[in-house]
Amino acid sequence: MKQRLFAFFIVFVLVFSLTTSVFAQSYSLELTQETVHVYWNTDGTMSLEYSLLFKNNPDALAIEFVDVVLPDNNYIISEVSAEIDGHALSVEEKYQGKGPGVAVDLGEYPILAGESGLVQISIGLIENVLNPDADANYVSAIFNTTWYGSQYITGDTDLTVIFHLPSGIPAKEIRTHAPSDDWSGNSEPESAIDEAGRLTYTWHDEKANGFTQYAFGVSFPNSYVPASAIVEPASAKVTAFSLSPIIYIPVLVFFVIIGSAWLIQRRTSTNPDES
Repeated sequence: MKQRLFAFFIVFVLVFSLTTSVFAQSYSLELTQETVHVYWNTDGTMSLEYSLLFKNNPDALAIEFVDVVLPDNNYIISEVSAEIDGHALSVEEKYQGKGPGVAVDLGEYPILAGESGLVQISIGLIENVLNPDADANYVSAIFNTTWYGSQYITGDTDLTVIFHLPSGIPAKEIRTHAPSDDWSGNSEPESAIDEAGRLTYTWHDEKANGFTQYAFGVSFPNSYVPASAIVEPASAKVTAFSLSPIIYIPVLVFFVIIGSAWLIQRRTSTNPDES
């Protein structure tokens, strides 16, 4: 009996020490600033440039991976690049969320507890992003931002989304969509002309958050893009977020230890008690 009690005591101590030491830390961070340039190209494709400023909270786990939701799986991974504070990073298709997306591996440059880091991601080409509009002569261009689990994100996000429209479209032919209901910034975007002479529309809210997927859109005459680029919309809102798979390790360790305890109990029950 003493052997059995001692075995269970050891298992209890191991489970308690391992789980408490790991779960004492978790992901907790601020997405303090986010800027997204959305380029709607004349060939009907999209290009994206994300700029994400993260601030890791004190005593939190290091940020080792950053996932980015993409509008569609029709992208070329070789045309996706990323960097943090000027250091080049690798980009993987081992995305932890559901739906299309990529994972940025921070590698040698993780964002440690109490530190900040500017992650920039460029997606050169995404296809199948234009949808039919209610007006048969128009095409609908809708973009949804990336987002992260609310259990990880604290504070506000200064969010700016900038649409760069295909060249040659007059402003009078553009119809803007109302942003998603959870958007509290400007409902009517500010218009301007970028360095390439393209018309731009900008939405901004300094009190947005990083755990909401915001939607923005415009419609323009379909004569400005190839008919083959206009497709029926994908149906699902995707789930995004991954920083590191380490959060699942304690669960695995727990079940391994429980299994070991069961084996020890079986062995001791087949031997005479030494007490």
